[in-house]
Amino acid sequence: METIFDKTSATTGRLKVSVTQNDYKPEVDKKIKQYTKTAQVKGFRPGMVPREYIQRLYGKSILVDEVINLVSKNVNQYIADNKLRVVGDPMPDNELASKVDWDNGKEFAFEYELGMASDFGVDLTSLPAVTDYEIEPSDDKVTEAIEDIRRRFGKSIEVEEVEKEDLVFGTLKQESTETEVKDATISTGRVREDAFHIFKGLEKGSSVKFDIQSIFENPKDLGFATGKSEEEAAALAGEFEFTVEKITKVAPADIDQELFDKALGPDKATNEEEFRAEIKKIVKENYDRESNYMLDFAMEKALLDNIHIELPDTFLKKWLLNINEGKFTEEDINKDYDAFARGLRMDLIRNEIASNNGIKLEYEDILEEVKAEMRNYFGAYSYEGLDEVIDNMARKTLQENKDNAVRRYTDRAFGKKVREFLKTALTIEKKSVQVDEFNKIAEEVYA
Repeated sequence: METIFDKTSATTGRLKVSVTQNDYKPEVDKKIKQYTKTAQVKGFRPGMVPREYIQRLYGKSILVDEVINLVSKNVNQYIADNKLRVVGDPMPDNELASKVDWDNGKEFAFEYELGMASDFGVDLTSLPAVTDYEIEPSDDKVTEAIEDIRRRFGKSIEVEEVEKEDLVFGTLKQESTETEVKDATISTGRVREDAFHIFKGLEKGSSVKFDIQSIFENPKDLGFATGKSEEEAAALAGEFEFTVEKITKVAPADIDQELFDKALGPDKATNEEEFRAEIKKIVKENYDRESNYMLDFAMEKALLDNIHIELPDTFLKKWLLNINEGKFTEEDINKDYDAFARGLRMDLIRNEIASNNGIKLEYEDILEEVKAEMRNYFGAYSYEGLDEVIDNMARKTLQENKDNAVRRYTDRAFGKKVREFLKTALTIEKKSVQVDEFNKIAEEVYA
């Protein structure tokens, strides 16, 4: 077997693989012999099917499978042995492949088009410093968080007249179509600002008329109010009359031990001062996630802005079109290509950093990524045995591997491990800011 590589540009090349009879015949003969022993053919006893009969029935398909498998392995091995920075998949020359004479040929030749990233190096010491913002939650933000928690764990009470954030229950009618919706529920917090005046101050027994499509911003909210699907709600039209039967609001929960336990878990706080301190920690953790995300973004931007990698754009667009088999048009590929190319460059840089610095991924790293997602799902709540439950759920998720979960969490864990290394290798400048200042910086960074 002969393999010849012709580099046609800095980012493209052609790989030609020639296969002779000596390369494939031993394995083809071996498989035909196996078939004579295992094939179930009418008129022959098991294990007694003549070789010539098997050759006539299955010889061509065995030959094709073996040659294609042999060529594929050789292509992958050549790429690995020669450390080619291949991007996308090798694309076979289908026109040449269609001319292969499987019936009479003894030697076969295949050609593949390769796309490659240009050579590049990663010198982390030459990169500019990046800023890590530490956000300090103000007392107002902590108070705001506590008020939100009080509303979340508050109790529903009936009130006399409608105000903002109330739930108004009643009957919705349209005389012209004889449509009637009993138990309609209008959340005034969801009502459009320019329509709230219609409901403000209404009392039990009051009636009001309005254009049904003028009340909410979207069909989803109207669907909630009428108990209909979004599609059904979107189809409603014209003037309706609403009669108020009941008005409720959520009274904020008292700041007491019951609220402490519901919001934080048992025994996390025993007085208002401790409760406020714990809420401040949670607010700070939320801010830390935002600042960490911005730091990750800044580190990746520093890498991408300072490490030049040329990609075979024409090849990659053609490859993306082929592998998606009609799911996307050429216009779709062109529209999203810049984002794809950015991600691909980042993957190449991450792999180079990992290779240069001995960064290896372990099973525990992947497992921890699954567990972190599950902890985030449970939020601030905790109870005895939760860690064990999460561990078992995470292991089961990886074992079942639904929707390619292993690959997904592996990619996340690898990216996280590289980012953690970068935080020790790059120059990081700390800066303390207030929330409003951070938000302004974020708007500029993500613009």
